[in-house]
Amino acid sequence: MCNDFCQEIRTNRRRLLGASGKGILGASLAGTFLTGRRAPRAKAQDAVTVEWWVQQDNADAPIAEYRRTNIATPFEEANPGITLEIIDRADGENFDRVLATALQSGAGPDIVPSQGPAHAGTMGKAGLLLDLAGYAEQYGWKDKLLPWAYDTGVLDGKFYMLPNELETTIMYYGQKLFDEKGWAIPTNRTDFEAWATDAMGQGIIPVAMGTGDCGLCTNWLVTIFFNHYAGPDAVYQALTGEIQFSDPVFVDAITLLNQYMQAGWLGGSVDDYFSNSFDAVHSQVAEGKAAFTMEGTWFLSTLNSFFGEEAGNDNAWGWAQPPSFRDEVPYPLFPVAIGSTLSISAQSDNPDEAAKVLDWYYSDKARVAQRIADFPGPMTLPLAFAKEDFPATMDPRVVDIYVGLGNATAQGSFGYAAWTFWPPKTHVYLHDEVQKVFTNELSPADYCAGMAELFTEELAAGAVPKPIPRTPAS
Repeated sequence: MCNDFCQEIRTNRRRLLGASGKGILGASLAGTFLTGRRAPRAKAQDAVTVEWWVQQDNADAPIAEYRRTNIATPFEEANPGITLEIIDRADGENFDRVLATALQSGAGPDIVPSQGPAHAGTMGKAGLLLDLAGYAEQYGWKDKLLPWAYDTGVLDGKFYMLPNELETTIMYYGQKLFDEKGWAIPTNRTDFEAWATDAMGQGIIPVAMGTGDCGLCTNWLVTIFFNHYAGPDAVYQALTGEIQFSDPVFVDAITLLNQYMQAGWLGGSVDDYFSNSFDAVHSQVAEGKAAFTMEGTWFLSTLNSFFGEEAGNDNAWGWAQPPSFRDEVPYPLFPVAIGSTLSISAQSDNPDEAAKVLDWYYSDKARVAQRIADFPGPMTLPLAFAKEDFPATMDPRVVDIYVGLGNATAQGSFGYAAWTFWPPKTHVYLHDEVQKVFTNELSPADYCAGMAELFTEELAAGAVPKPIPRTPAS
């Protein structure tokens, strides 16, 4: 069971580490799962202790201390009979295997993190997670969460996971360059191609991209072109088995993606795309050497290191959705994702108390909104937010992103991110094999045919996250 489980788990693409490995490898980690760093606080006498593991490579990072002071402490004050220990796991790329080993031995945490619904679903099917349906009904979680997000936690009729870290892909740009050039944001293929030709002719990279730090992050581009060219209706039909990923609309999407890659519009050149680090990409945009970068909302937590006063420059950042690359696809469109999930271990000694922690974490919009204001990205929960829910001091650009994302998903104007809705093996194929398209080792048609074949196998095996939320067009 562990071998299949471990091979399906992928390195966390949000940590932006080198992540082109093929799974969790290496020797036994016996004993290592007890080495986490926990908050040094006195416990109330006879208090029940709930352990919550967090993948945090730097236990001294600001967000680690924030979790202790803004989550653990206020929860304990509101629930004096429960001690909450948020344990920072500095296990790097071994985190998933350490977690699996701990859960299987009964020594794991009460609150279990994952890298997304597919990952958590694998743990659920392996019997490592508790069915939370009773708690969901008790606490009304279905009413608190965005409907489509709640549905990502359901597998085979059981509710294994609370969706965490609401994400989407957007384009970031430096306002200074756009003001100097008098450019407008391109919203369709015709305008984008005319604009990109102009930018490239002036020695400016249209879209800075790179996978030097993260091989699997090619899934961002496939997500964008499948949704913004093929369209969310076609993606939905493929994910539900109504059509195949070998359908011409997907082949055409990958063909267009590769055309832009070969033209240097995505990264400057194919070689540069494979070698560019994230710092280099972000610096190119901030310095006006590139116009856009296409990335997820997790970048919101660190972009001030590149733009504005904190970065030592006078360049402001802006954002937009990628263009509609086909007339039939609406604009704007938000491909949605759940970047991680939270579950309860099937062997937890304190499931009721762990559920109380989770309910506190997801309740009170003002409290959740303040956490998003403090750390946009990793603290973002999939709740239906209005502008007035956020603190007045929050960056209005960030507010607009999350209000727009919430409205789009509530209204059904959304697409599907690969790292949330693709099953594990097909997802690995998606980001690994498309790199061969860029190097002309694999044609777009053969790439899509291979994806279709593997997806069909996983769909038959019940490995596709269900239910897939529907857009009105679907």
